[in-house]
Amino acid sequence: MTRKYWNIHLEEMMEAEVHFGHGTKKWNPRMAPYISAKRKGIHIINLTRTARFLSEACDLVFDAASRGKNFLIVGTKNKAADLVASAAIRA
Repeated sequence: MTRKYWNIHLEEMMEAEVHFGHGTKKWNPRMAPYISAKRKGIHIINLTRTARFLSEACDLVFDAASRGKNFLIVGTKNKAADLVASAAIRA
């Protein structure tokens, strides 16, 4: 797998509110290593680990795309349906 440098900035992730997870009552205990804190009933996601894993995912997608693989892009929230569709079309 080819490793590339991806422009993943923690500040941009904070602005996009990536760090807000699910409510503390709706969680899987296996997610504990990725949660850095609990605040007002919401888990706060560890952004440094998220950025590292996002970079690895980008490497995998880049390598698969360079080999001509097809992708299925799925969104699970109704609010994001238009954003997911436009991102899939752009890709």
